[in-house]
Amino acid sequence: MNLNALPCLFRKINQLVNPTRINDHLISEAAINVVSQLQSNNYEAYIVGGAIRDILLNYPPKDFDIATNAKPEEVRKIFKHSRIIGRRFKLVHVINKREVIEVSTFRTAPLEKIHMKNGILKDNEYGSMDEDIKRRDFTINALYYDPINKKLIDTYGGEGDVRNRKVRLIGDPQKRFKEDPIRLLRALRFSAKLDMKIHHETLIQIKPSMKLLETIPHSRLFDEILKFFLSGHARNSLQIFKEYNLTKKYLPSLDNLNASFEKFVYMALDNCDQRIANNKHISPGFIFSVFLWQDVFQLWKKNEIKYPHSSLALNDAIEKVISKQNKIFPIQKRFLIAMSEIWRLQIRFENLSQKKVYRLFSHPRFRAAYDFMLIRSESGQFNKNLSEWWRKFVETDDVARKKLINKIK
Repeated sequence: MNLNALPCLFRKINQLVNPTRINDHLISEAAINVVSQLQSNNYEAYIVGGAIRDILLNYPPKDFDIATNAKPEEVRKIFKHSRIIGRRFKLVHVINKREVIEVSTFRTAPLEKIHMKNGILKDNEYGSMDEDIKRRDFTINALYYDPINKKLIDTYGGEGDVRNRKVRLIGDPQKRFKEDPIRLLRALRFSAKLDMKIHHETLIQIKPSMKLLETIPHSRLFDEILKFFLSGHARNSLQIFKEYNLTKKYLPSLDNLNASFEKFVYMALDNCDQRIANNKHISPGFIFSVFLWQDVFQLWKKNEIKYPHSSLALNDAIEKVISKQNKIFPIQKRFLIAMSEIWRLQIRFENLSQKKVYRLFSHPRFRAAYDFMLIRSESGQFNKNLSEWWRKFVETDDVARKKLINKIK
């Protein structure tokens, strides 16, 4: 029997034995329209990956990806409002009002294995749907759904893993981690995000494979770590980071938090998760300002003995903490600027003179610094009377603000 035909055979049997009802109400009209138009032009097309996984978990997906046998140029011809992106592997973004649907062509494993500078295996060769499914990383992301014909393609038992809340790699975990070590972080991130257990065979290869992360370029590693804390599951992510010694590797400041600062960090992460749940933006600079705050604060207070002004002591503390962190795991410059401004503005919340209050209130980074200060207050690090005054000032109108300032006088 031809072993290469097994995935296809398994898929057909699985469809007959385990028919699946996908909640189509959770699929956007834009995604269904893209699939429909591709199919009407005689191409295969499926909604794939995380969107189907989330629907099975009864979560509304935030975005939709579509896989097809149409080449990018062919997709572009069908959709007037679309653009081809990517150099390593071309994708098409189809724009439908404010929604962007990402369309990719089925891929296959390359004949020649070439590792690129960013540490991942070069795989920009087009293939069949079966080949495309095989090259995906986790079973829970290897689900293909045809919303027109109501068919779920589940070659590797991803639906069962979703139901049983298991994160499992397709293929030999040791080999798959070596192909792309970022899968180590993705396994942990999915575990945190989806509240899933990592499958035993995948789990036992995670710690022995951690050294492979050292081969990944910093920019790619940085982006993946950000996803842990900017996707609505920051608290769980930090716990996973600690469990697998990733804090020690990348953010050692988080390894020795005292009770007050630990409370501050977790309150800040809960705040971030809530903002994301409400579709609000979170700056990576804010996240890192929270993570490094204990080091900055403690050195700031220590410095006040030798500096004539508290602001000078704070500036020195900021420079030294950032320098120390950047030797371990550098933070991008644009985020460093945001972090530094959030920290430097903290001292200005203590001065309620009219001119300085309005100057602070009009600062471009005021809102992030204000949120930071409120969390400090709630965790016992900042004067509650002052924070309450600022809360009233922010939440009222100009007339009431003047009255508040006059009361201080």
